[in-house]
Amino acid sequence: MLLYVTSNQNNGIFDFLKKENGMPIKKFIGDYELAAFVENDLSKFASYRYLAVDLECLTDIPEGLFKAIEGIKQWFLQRLIIFAREITPELKQELLNREVYNIISGEPREFEDLILKAVSRTGITYQDQLLNDEIHEAVAIEQPSIAEIIRKPVSEDQPLTEIPFVEKDIADPMKQEEQEEQEEQVVNEEHEEQFIIVAGSQRRTGTTTTAIQLANYLANQGKMVAYMEANDHNHLKSIIEAYRMKKEEIEDGEWHQTKGVDYFFQDGLVMKTYDYIIFDVGVLNEDVIEPFSQGHTKILCGAGKCFERAALNQVMAHYQKDELEEINLLLNFIAPEEEATLKTFFPTAQFSKYAPNIMGWQANKELFKQFLKRNEQGVQ
Repeated sequence: MLLYVTSNQNNGIFDFLKKENGMPIKKFIGDYELAAFVENDLSKFASYRYLAVDLECLTDIPEGLFKAIEGIKQWFLQRLIIFAREITPELKQELLNREVYNIISGEPREFEDLILKAVSRTGITYQDQLLNDEIHEAVAIEQPSIAEIIRKPVSEDQPLTEIPFVEKDIADPMKQEEQEEQEEQVVNEEHEEQFIIVAGSQRRTGTTTTAIQLANYLANQGKMVAYMEANDHNHLKSIIEAYRMKKEEIEDGEWHQTKGVDYFFQDGLVMKTYDYIIFDVGVLNEDVIEPFSQGHTKILCGAGKCFERAALNQVMAHYQKDELEEINLLLNFIAPEEEATLKTFFPTAQFSKYAPNIMGWQANKELFKQFLKRNEQGVQ
């Protein structure tokens, strides 16, 4: 069901959904302060799945609109859909920064397609806006359970496909065009989901931070990404609360979403196909060794202090030399002056840069790109 707050001029925009989808629509036609409507009236319509708002009927833009968005995110489950025949780039960017991606605007002939996308299972996504150059640097096929997915062997007759990683911030347009032409030659559009397994040699080695930052990096390259908390640490619950992630819920399951990444708990079900599924398996103990080996890209996080190296050596002792060459060893929380010394102990180690924001991928984007390129090209 769809609740539509609208001006008289635009009150028929969503009516085609009745005929095509059989979707009931309830309208409020007139002039409204959206913040007051959300505070006083929206709770009466908690059973409605979608809340569509025509910007032309609002009298409290922008402050009231932003306040209403925060209220909806905090207290309600409705998916917010914004309709605007005309919208300034500044206001649209403010909406995108607040993770409102279901925006219907532009060419009138495209309105129906955009609306159908907005009420689909996934809605208009972060990636859709990214591919349309709408996001700037301001800021379903049901599958088995996670436990079954992570243990699914990689078929020998299905070679890993090459997936390009096009950076969005190349300064020289000529170089960008040349790079894109080269990458188009190796793109295979029909690729299987890629499993990235991130593990730690012990607790507090930056495993979860690395996994989530990598997920955000991939989302910002236009990839469809899922993060799976495949461990018993229960960090995800606190992260969801701290970042006030949006809950997505359908009959078959639920997940949380922010900035283009879908987050699943350990017992969750993957409800759609992704380009990448990142499994945060926690400490790499004997129970995790086999699932870890099934990853297309394997990242082992460790720490380098003298009293922490024994745990890392113990984990690495489980693998033969050729197996270790397939693992990306990442040492976190290392001062630059210590890197040369640690290289003598762990010659294949890479070192992350300081990035305390768990969602902040920019500092280590070259490192993430290197890991993924290594997987595309195969271990040399």
